[in-house]
Amino acid sequence: MRKFFLRNQLCIPVKGYNRAIIYDILRKDYFFISKAHFYILDTDDFIDFNKIEDEEERQSLIDFLINEEIVFELADQNQKQCFTALNRKLEVPNKITNIVLHTNVDLNFFDCIKEEYILNLSIIAPQVDDNLFKVLKRIDTLEIDSVYLYIENFDHDALEDHRKRLSDHNLVFSVNFFNSKNSIEKTELYQNVYFNYFDEEFTVYKRKLTIDKLGINTEHFLEAYNFHSYYFGKVYIDSDGNIKNGLNNTLSFGQVKSISSVQFLNLISSDQFQELGNIQKDSMLVCCDCEFRYMCVDSRVPVKGIDKWYHPIECAYNPYLSKWDDEVDYLDLNHCGVTISASGCFIDKEQLSQKFNSIWSA
Repeated sequence: MRKFFLRNQLCIPVKGYNRAIIYDILRKDYFFISKAHFYILDTDDFIDFNKIEDEEERQSLIDFLINEEIVFELADQNQKQCFTALNRKLEVPNKITNIVLHTNVDLNFFDCIKEEYILNLSIIAPQVDDNLFKVLKRIDTLEIDSVYLYIENFDHDALEDHRKRLSDHNLVFSVNFFNSKNSIEKTELYQNVYFNYFDEEFTVYKRKLTIDKLGINTEHFLEAYNFHSYYFGKVYIDSDGNIKNGLNNTLSFGQVKSISSVQFLNLISSDQFQELGNIQKDSMLVCCDCEFRYMCVDSRVPVKGIDKWYHPIECAYNPYLSKWDDEVDYLDLNHCGVTISASGCFIDKEQLSQKFNSIWSA
């Protein structure tokens, strides 16, 4: 008797170069699967598990998928009409979703966004001081979902006082301290505010993608699937007041001190400002081969090549070896036979296969 299986539409298979991942965007989890199993699960129709010839492998996969509620069985094939495919389009209410700025920002800038609805506002501060609290007081009445603080220099002796004062501001969602090597806790919840402590300097943190920066949820997936998950909707005001679209970008689109509200909104709506945000990861070299591409937030500045965008600076994850740069046996792209340039991606498959097998066959 034939069984009818459908995939949970909130569990999305994503193919990488060596392996695939099932993104569970509702429960914020993920599961690695083989590429062979990806091709079976990548359908909105009934799943044909009979493509797996080995009975033990087939049943093991079915049991795993049902146990994790990734697939479910229908009593009757006509029930399929009750289940619709996930709409992967993303619509946002305005051009700005994320703003990053420093505590020395001209406070008149907030007049430019007072009518806007902002999802996230990030504030970079050298330390917890009066300048930071002036900014927090100024934004208390704005339409902002969450405020994230990035404090470059951690003062352990003043921590208790800082936690109390910062948590008094209702918009603050998380406070991230850097250079906090004496801190025992890495994350703690205090008065509904998350306090996170990082050993490294902020200048290092902001440039490097790490596995703990991967995020899985419905909003993030839809954004990354349709746009660039870092640059889309982002505005950065650097410490000199330059308007940019990312922390690591050098191109300035103007000065915040000499711009009106109308000029600012026209600027960030321009095709030039929006260009990086409209890049899809599937149109970017290396990223298009990465199984993590819809869950990462990559702040590297992309460059337009002949056919696709690419990054002159290499990522911390090598999808051709399935290795992070802090793992044993990691190799960069060049040493495993992959060359990236404006003209495209060249893979020496023999060299790559040799390196991959030597790492994973042990």
